[in-house]
Amino acid sequence: MMERLRDGNLKQSARIAIIATLILAMILSAWTHFIAFAGKEGVFVSNSVYFTLEDVAVSKGSDTQAMRFSIQLNNDSDSVVDFNHYGIKATTTAGGNYSAQMSKAADALVAPHTATKYYYTATIPAMVTTDQLQVTVFARNGGSLQDVGSLSVANAQALGEQAGQLLVNLADVDTSLTASSYVTVQALKAIMVPQEGKWTILVDASVTPTGSESITLPSGLKYLLHDGPGSTLLFTSNAIDGNTINAGQTKHVLLTATVDTFPNVNTMSLELANDSVGILSLGKLSLASLFHIAKVGDKIPYIVQGREGLTLEVQKAEEQLVSNKKGALITAVLHNDSKSTMQAPSLIGTIISTEAALSIATDNITTPDAYIAAGESGIYRFALQLPEGIAPDKLQFMVSDNQKTSASTSSDSSTTTTNETAAATTAASTAATTATSKAAGASGVSGTTTTGTGASNSASGSTSSGTATTTPAASTGSSSSNSSSSGSSASAASITSTIPIALVSLQDGITAAASLNNIMPYTLGQAFLFNSGSDLIDPNLEVSVVELNGHTNADNGYQTVIAKFKFLNKSKETLALPAFDTSLTDTSGTSFPGTRQTTTLTQLIPDSAYVYSYSYMLPPAVNGDFKLSILDASNSSKLKLPIAEYKVTVSQTGADDPKAISKVLAFYPYTIKIENWELSSVFSSNAYTYKLKLGLDIQKVAEVIVDNDFAKLEFEIVDGRERVLGTSEQLLQGTGKLINGSQTISFTDIKSEQLDYPLTLRIYESITTSTGIAKRLIATFEQ
Repeated sequence: MMERLRDGNLKQSARIAIIATLILAMILSAWTHFIAFAGKEGVFVSNSVYFTLEDVAVSKGSDTQAMRFSIQLNNDSDSVVDFNHYGIKATTTAGGNYSAQMSKAADALVAPHTATKYYYTATIPAMVTTDQLQVTVFARNGGSLQDVGSLSVANAQALGEQAGQLLVNLADVDTSLTASSYVTVQALKAIMVPQEGKWTILVDASVTPTGSESITLPSGLKYLLHDGPGSTLLFTSNAIDGNTINAGQTKHVLLTATVDTFPNVNTMSLELANDSVGILSLGKLSLASLFHIAKVGDKIPYIVQGREGLTLEVQKAEEQLVSNKKGALITAVLHNDSKSTMQAPSLIGTIISTEAALSIATDNITTPDAYIAAGESGIYRFALQLPEGIAPDKLQFMVSDNQKTSASTSSDSSTTTTNETAAATTAASTAATTATSKAAGASGVSGTTTTGTGASNSASGSTSSGTATTTPAASTGSSSSNSSSSGSSASAASITSTIPIALVSLQDGITAAASLNNIMPYTLGQAFLFNSGSDLIDPNLEVSVVELNGHTNADNGYQTVIAKFKFLNKSKETLALPAFDTSLTDTSGTSFPGTRQTTTLTQLIPDSAYVYSYSYMLPPAVNGDFKLSILDASNSSKLKLPIAEYKVTVSQTGADDPKAISKVLAFYPYTIKIENWELSSVFSSNAYTYKLKLGLDIQKVAEVIVDNDFAKLEFEIVDGRERVLGTSEQLLQGTGKLINGSQTISFTDIKSEQLDYPLTLRIYESITTSTGIAKRLIATFEQ
């Protein structure tokens, strides 16, 4: 009995063991398919075999978005794992399923203790957000598909999202290309340019290969412009530096199309298409947000490969006489905010008037040095003559990089409408829809098996050997097979063959010469700060104005203004004295050129200074504040470009108390104190001679060199009827110069037959210029 009982206990224990083993097996079976979060999210198919989602990039077009990603099969087991047993698809948390297409061939067999990446692309509706997206791994069990697990796109190790970008497989355009010929196409900038009574739409697009191989843009790739409802144009495309693009390189493709009437840019879009067998859409991008117009002073990123870190700033636009007619001078500054020296690009400027529907090429008259160091800036100046009647407050200024285009990939030039192409488009759409339906299968994905070294491709319904094909989405828009030409004028050629960098509104108008609001006020003796774009003046030569005075002579009817410039050599080398032009501009915008004093000194030794003057002839009523411009005419166009501008005040001289016995005369670099004076007359040989006795104290600034060409003092005796009775010219340098102490000056040949009283003594500064003698009144004495 006990034995039987003992045997029964044994049998019962065995049964319990078997049940426990089955339960454990079920647990292990369930455990083999789960998601783990140990630093990186993974889908496990066993303890040692699991999938991870690596690099994810999402390119977002107008209607669809393309997701590129890699799935890594990690094999930590001791046996080979065949990726052919698995497939990949894109899904959403709401239950959406989208086929994923392999974009690069890879070995399906993963050796023990290794990992292999498999690269995919998937096209997803534009409204699906990243946090809704998943990448799902499924297993093939005979003829059925079973989901193993999903990986969150938002939790991927590397996730990049790029709006306004399309992912295109060029193999869909040219079947001779490999299945991994993927490129991203991004529209960077769009500009509307009036030309010859029409409007050119210019789009700068970039093309970047996504793989490790060089690609060549096929001629069958078409760029379509949708210009509002019912109108489609084919862009003319010009590739910068050729159609071949190396891996890791980005190249620009310039797209141009011409419309007859003012376009509505808010409805424009760019569509890539393949029209080899009826146009099939490869994706669409909205252009509306790319028609951006910057403001003066904005720093605009320089979106060209190899120019990362550069920004372009249009600083100001000013009135400037060009060929003695009203023109404009526009200053643009290129800032190198990178950490390395960069080569200065060649830039082209174009003025655009949308109101007058015309564009005008500018002359590039100042460029920076060949290289711009990190943290430094380079100055460009553009000048043009403005046509009569142009509204300066409605102008725009476009700056382009003068890289050369070397290929054109389209040649037609006509326009069609949606109705005209409806039949062809419908046929293409039907064919595409049918192809897509066959490829998708009932579950949204199909079970494709690769053999040999091929990898699983879940997006097609046939066996392949590691290559992938994409079924294009059905085209929903119309198209045409033609495009407009880019025009034949010089400005048109430059616009359509260069990379647009910036379009800037001159909405405040071209700054009038009369405007002093934004000009720095000047203090006498202050060193000028010159624009870095000019090499005319050595940086070790300090230039300043030490005197700026005016005087109106009632007899000759004009006002004379003298500006005295000081040059100080702060270096240890002899420097050349610069020859520049100057001008004074009043608040009405009238400009008065300066005439330079005649001098013989051309070199300035170290630690010394030199002074020479500019004289200006002004109407008597013009006074107060002026714009003083230092002008450089050494550029190739010989335009006088301002390299320094300051707001100055002209002081009127000679209006001090004429009854004063002593006076201090400011006559830089001299200070002359007249301590006393006495005027007497002598009558001899039927003529009067006047003698002026002066007590003088003359001081000079030691560092300033004075030669025989320096200004002179002119003494003038005037009677009560404002008649000049006699003059005498005195030197402060050279033979017969005035010295300290008592001096006697004689006035002979007096033009009077009797002694006059009282008399007035006037003292002038007299300088010799190329156009004659210029005089400035510095003191008046009356008896």
